Amino acid sequence: MKFSRIIGLLAAVALIAPMVSAGGIGSGNDEVALDLLQADESATRAFYTITQGETDSHSYSVPAGTSALQVDLNWFTPDYSLKLDVFRPDGSLYGSYHDVDDGSYPDGEIRFEIPNPVSGPWMFKIYGERVTGTQLCVLNFF
Repeated sequence: MKFSRIIGLLAAVALIAPMVSAGGIGSGNDEVALDLLQADESATRAFYTITQGETDSHSYSVPAGTSALQVDLNWFTPDYSLKLDVFRPDGSLYGSYHDVDDGSYPDGEIRFEIPNPVSGPWMFKIYGERVTGTQLCVLNFF
């Protein structure tokens, strides 16, 4: 199961990489960052790497009138543990999430919905709680 998810991710990256905007590559700290951009240039899916004890910050601008924001952090390896802290545009903590917080067994994914999110730039901080080496992770917004 784990092997097929990794192969699927690699296939997705191979198909998506040619469509990625050059402006979305890199993040200034030598990490892989590939953003798929919407017409308003906000990322809807981004690929990153993370290591043990590292915290990476990412933002997503929620347009006015959004009824729900789906957030999905996937690292494809249930043996590792990541934490996701979510901050509102005013800087206050919306919530902290772990793999099992979605009611399922550890599956290498954190998925939840923010109903009626305030418009503006939300901050998402990914922390490598238990990671060996460098781990690829994908942050999606729907």
